[in-house]
Amino acid sequence: MMRRAILPALLLLAACDSPAKVAFQDASIALPDDPIDLPEGPGRDAVLENCTACHSPSTMLQQPKVSAEKWESIVGKMKKLYKAPVDDAAVPAIVGYMVHVQSLPEGER
Repeated sequence: MMRRAILPALLLLAACDSPAKVAFQDASIALPDDPIDLPEGPGRDAVLENCTACHSPSTMLQQPKVSAEKWESIVGKMKKLYKAPVDDAAVPAIVGYMVHVQSLPEGER
């Protein structure tokens, strides 16, 4: 009786050492064009170079109005938590641009 239990247990253990049978495929997505462009302003180039790989202009322009300190925190979170490749030297320009853009009247954004 004991012999019958050992064979299935050995087969089960042997299967644990088998490599996983997983096949990965390359995939790509096509993002829709964003018809909105970022308005001119100081720091715009820093935003284009560091932020638009992940964020569309329309998404950036729809953010709630916050202080420069809050924007510094947001950019820091993007870098630290999400590993965004934001140049440290560009952070003040990004923050300044977002504060500037949020100060524009609605029709100029």
